[in-house]
Amino acid sequence: MKNLNFGCKRSDFLVTNSSDDWFIQCRFYEPDREKPFTYRRRLNRFKTEKERKQIEKLLLKQMSELLDEKDYNPRTKEYMFERGNLNPYLFTGEALQKVLDKKEFTLDHTRNVKLHLDRFMVAFEKNNLNYLKIKDVELIHVKQTLESLNLSNYTYNKFRVHLSSLFTDLVDEGCIKVNPCTGIKPKKHIVEKREIFTIQELRKIDKHIKDKHPHFYNYFQIFFMCGCRTTEMLALKKTDVDINRSEFTITLKKGQLYVREKRAIISDALPFWKDQLENAIFDDDYIFSFFYQPGDHEMDRNLIYRFWKEKVMVPLKIDKSIYSLKHTFLDMVEEANYSAQIMAGHRNDQTTSIYTVGREKRRLEAQKQIKIKTF
Repeated sequence: MKNLNFGCKRSDFLVTNSSDDWFIQCRFYEPDREKPFTYRRRLNRFKTEKERKQIEKLLLKQMSELLDEKDYNPRTKEYMFERGNLNPYLFTGEALQKVLDKKEFTLDHTRNVKLHLDRFMVAFEKNNLNYLKIKDVELIHVKQTLESLNLSNYTYNKFRVHLSSLFTDLVDEGCIKVNPCTGIKPKKHIVEKREIFTIQELRKIDKHIKDKHPHFYNYFQIFFMCGCRTTEMLALKKTDVDINRSEFTITLKKGQLYVREKRAIISDALPFWKDQLENAIFDDDYIFSFFYQPGDHEMDRNLIYRFWKEKVMVPLKIDKSIYSLKHTFLDMVEEANYSAQIMAGHRNDQTTSIYTVGREKRRLEAQKQIKIKTF
């Protein structure tokens, strides 16, 4: 008796070579089944004794490799895997969730992908596809499910991108041969024009925040004049800011990589940075923590959005998100004949930049020279 993985066992192989019935067999024992399964392969289709003896050697080797090395279960005709590991025989929802759990996304991005995956799997089940093992999922199954969700074209494309990322990893893990999202074409959607504030609105907001919510004033001014995303601002620590050089360093994701990138503090924003940093006691304090003061906890960006809506948009009856501040400032930068791309840190012409050693330094210095008459 030979012990196998997963608590299974097998008997020695028996070769019966009568002229009427020539076969190889062994008994396969499973820990949760009382009776063994007879694993048998016949050679009767080979007519001559010479052929049968040649095939007999090959089959003995193949059968022993399948049972002893590859953890093959001859009763279920499937390979056995450790419970919890990614494998081709997991149901689709379980496989997608497991690969998401292994992803190194930001917290916010993970939350968005999880939301889309949950909605996708609800529709997957409604379409009676939840019986599918991950190895059997094809383009038609994914497309049928996406179409049944009645998504806008923009959201449809987002779902497609997020699912494709998960399926790509499942291909790498050997769970599926082809990414089923590869052949799904993105849908065309109209990009809405970004709203910007008028000077009158900016002055109104500035006065309102200064009078009613002074603790938010530094964040308001710094965010307006930095060209960064909310998440990038909230992740800033005291050590990320070099006030003497008028620079700060943010962490942003480009593709699958996290990149540390320097940004300049323009002269109009410098007083607000200095005032904010005066209250940062420790080097690892976040610049903006609870109540928009320096502290040891990173704020959730949703608190910013909620504050802006409840304390600014509603009382002032201005229906524009806080991100319109960023768009407004970049528009003002462009209008003043500076490059908005320089301020926002967007990158094009990457091949040329490889050979331009001083480009990063010149970009920072160009940012520092920006002067915008605001409000």
